[in-house]
Amino acid sequence: MAAPRCTNTLLGPVKRIKISPPKPYLQTLSRARSAKADNEELRDDRGFRPGEYQGFDENMTFDERVRDFGVDPEEYKTLLKSQRRAEMRQRQRDPQTAEEAVKLREKMKKTPDHYNLLSIFKGAGVEPIKLAKERGIELPGGEKQPLDLETQKALDALRAPINVQAIHLRPLRRTAEHGIPVCDLQLRTYSIRNLQFFADFAMRAAYYMGLPARGPIPLPRITERWTVPRANFIFKKSQENFERITMRRLIQIQDGHPDVVKAWLAFLQKHQYHGVGMKANIWEYESLEAATSVGTQIQQGQIKGRRDEPMLKKVREILQSEGYREAMKNWKAPGITA
Repeated sequence: MAAPRCTNTLLGPVKRIKISPPKPYLQTLSRARSAKADNEELRDDRGFRPGEYQGFDENMTFDERVRDFGVDPEEYKTLLKSQRRAEMRQRQRDPQTAEEAVKLREKMKKTPDHYNLLSIFKGAGVEPIKLAKERGIELPGGEKQPLDLETQKALDALRAPINVQAIHLRPLRRTAEHGIPVCDLQLRTYSIRNLQFFADFAMRAAYYMGLPARGPIPLPRITERWTVPRANFIFKKSQENFERITMRRLIQIQDGHPDVVKAWLAFLQKHQYHGVGMKANIWEYESLEAATSVGTQIQQGQIKGRRDEPMLKKVREILQSEGYREAMKNWKAPGITA
């Protein structure tokens, strides 16, 4: 019975294979000629090249042999003695018994895990810093010169400003008189460190701008999850899961003036920290007298009836004062020439 078509292509190449016995490897071992030999006449297997070292003379002394290598004999002897002393100290430090090895191992466990150049010198009995001070050598990036006693006492007596000391303490807060909320600021982020830092910054800014603030109040986390197939068709079960957690904090401003609250939000927006989003809800409260002025037309330059009437009156008072006029007498606006 004939083989199926699918097996013809598989068995076909087998018939064309020619099998032959392996040939013996009869090549003799030979040493190749050196490619570095520039001149065959100048090279001899039993001798040396011209200019090569021919060995020591039997009648040469030790100093003559060392000097023949281009080394100073006295310097060589000094280095040799130093090497022998170091080897002797190393043999003395090495444990001789099993008990000494155990003690050395326990001692090494308690010592810091570092082995730098300074510790090597100290292990050899050399104090580099002390030796440099004795010889008047200044170490790079070393100690500063000590100040005199009077200057040091004056510096110690100085006290850091209160706002600098407050950086290391919790943010200060102002007490609300009525407790009426005027702004809810919500901070959102994926990194808790950035959120804590910016919330602390917002609380300090609210205190220095005179706004009573509450918070930061932790809000529930927002957890989002997605499942994405890695491939299609028969690989549907191979899926990948992703998760995103949004952390939130709430800061509430109470009994604050709307203009001051807007200035506080603008300040936070100007110095917004990376990775932190903001969302603010603002409430403004008007007096009952504002309902009677609805629909009235305000002329240009008119102050009466406006919400910011007290502030505009104060600005007009400053601009019309004698001190302001005296200070601005010789002032010229930039870009304007007479």
